[in-house]
Amino acid sequence: MISGKKFIAIVPARIGSKRLKMKNLKEFNGKPLFLWSMMSAKKSKYIDRIYLSTDSKKINTIAFKNGFKIYNLRSKKLSTDKTTSSELILNIFSRIKEKFDFFILLQPTSPLRQSTDIDYAIKRIVQKNKKSLVSVNAKNNQNNGAIYIQNISFFKKNKKFRYKNSMIYKMPAKKSIDIDTKKDFDQALKYCL
Repeated sequence: MISGKKFIAIVPARIGSKRLKMKNLKEFNGKPLFLWSMMSAKKSKYIDRIYLSTDSKKINTIAFKNGFKIYNLRSKKLSTDKTTSSELILNIFSRIKEKFDFFILLQPTSPLRQSTDIDYAIKRIVQKNKKSLVSVNAKNNQNNGAIYIQNISFFKKNKKFRYKNSMIYKMPAKKSIDIDTKKDFDQALKYCL
């Protein structure tokens, strides 16, 4: 919590993937790829709850063994290539009872994002009293997929992640790698060795 605002981190980690098979379970610098996002959320000063959304018993088991609370497996309907992040998040909020002010989406494909990035972004959106923040690659100002923060009430109405007036958090190019292919995976791995 920060300034009375409660934050929930959502880590979406389904088992299927098209180009890099089972990438969320692929070992990255000694740990399954998805676990890096869980650990960075856990180290955050301001995140009140971490919600892992997965369709994999194995991913849930690994998370549990590493000290994380786990939830019911994601339905098959919400585990396809066509499922949008918006659909998934809206479904999560239809089921959880605890109230939060903001969510932060932490995709496992950005393992170089750190807790310091998360906390800086959270502080900025609260201090500036904004509803939306996205992280971008400082080199080209393109979304890098590492951090999305949304006011929950605002998101439920608009169902988008970036707006004209969204806050921007610029991250170095080497932290902005979004793993989708083996080439991305190998490149990201070089930066943490």
